[in-house]
Amino acid sequence: MRRRALLARSGAAATVIALWACTGRAVPTKKVPRLGLFQGTNPPDPAVVPLLDAFDMGLRDLGYIDGRTIQIERRYTQNRSERFDEIAAEFAKLPVDVIVGSGAVAIRAARRATSTIPIVMLLGSDPVETGVVQSMARPGGNVTGLGSLTSVTTLKRLELLREAFPGITRIAMLADSDLSREPQRKIAEEGARSLKLEVIRVDVDVTDASNLPRALDLATTSGADALLVTNVPIEIINRRREIIAYVASRRIPAAYPVVGGFADDGGLMATGDNGLETFRRAASFVDRILKGANPADLPIEQPTQNELVVNLKTAKELGLLIPASIVGRATKVIQ
Repeated sequence: MRRRALLARSGAAATVIALWACTGRAVPTKKVPRLGLFQGTNPPDPAVVPLLDAFDMGLRDLGYIDGRTIQIERRYTQNRSERFDEIAAEFAKLPVDVIVGSGAVAIRAARRATSTIPIVMLLGSDPVETGVVQSMARPGGNVTGLGSLTSVTTLKRLELLREAFPGITRIAMLADSDLSREPQRKIAEEGARSLKLEVIRVDVDVTDASNLPRALDLATTSGADALLVTNVPIEIINRRREIIAYVASRRIPAAYPVVGGFADDGGLMATGDNGLETFRRAASFVDRILKGANPADLPIEQPTQNELVVNLKTAKELGLLIPASIVGRATKVIQ
C-alpha cells in the first residue's frame, strides 16, 4: 500500500514536470534583488575603498553575494556634484529595490528621484537637522539608515584641540554653507564658549568646491590658532589633501573627522565615528528592507564606536607636541 502511494506521488510529480516542459515554461526562480550604491568619489579612492569593503562584508555575512544572491549597481560621481541627480534618476528608472548612499547630498538626490524606492543612508551628520528624516525614532517616508549627531562629534574635536593645545583661543570651523546645519554650529559655538574659545565660522559651498582655497585663506587670515573640520560632505573629503597641505603650510594644529582618511593623509588629529562599523551595519538595513520591512518604521541608528587617530609624524613636522594622555588613549597612532 505504501509502495503504491509513493508511486502515485512520483507519477504526479512527473506529470507536473511534463506539463511545464510541454508548455515551454521554466520552473520559476527566486528574484535576485538589485541594489543601487553610489559614492561621490573617483574609484578607487583609498579613503573610501575600506568603507565599501566593510559594506560588502556586512552583506556577505547576511547571505548576499554580489552577482549571485544580489546584484549591486555601483555608480560614482567622479567628483561632479551634478552626477548625484543623474545617478539617482538612473536608479529610479532601472529600477533598483534599494538605494544606498552616503552624505546628505546623495540622500537628497535619491529623495528627489523617488518617493517609493527605499533609501538607506550613511550620514555623517544629524539626519533630522539636515532635513533628511522627520525623527530618529520614526523617520517617515522612504529613508532610514545610520546618522551621526554632528554636534556631539564637533564638540569632541573642540575638546581635543583644547586639551592638546591649551594656549589656543580662536578656532576656525570649516563647514558647508548649508543653512540646515545651523543648529550644529550654534551648539559648537556654545561648547566653545564653555571652553573659553572663540569659533570663527568658515563656510564652504559644497556644490562648488572650487571656492575651498578662499575659505582656507579666510580661516588662516582671521587670526585662528587652530582649524576644526566638521563632518563635511564627500566633495570636501575629496579635497582633503589640499586642506591638509594648506594647514601644514600655516603650521597650525587641526582636528578632522575620522571618516575620509584625513589623518592617514597627513592630518594632525582625527576623532569621530568608526566608519567601518557604520558601513557594515548599513547592510542590516538592506536585509530588513528586502525581507519586507518598511523604511518609515525602521528607527535611525547611531554609530556606537568612536575613534581617535593621532599622527605623530605630522606633529613632528609641524613642531607640535601631542600630550601623552591623548596619544595613550588613541585607537590608532601614525608614527
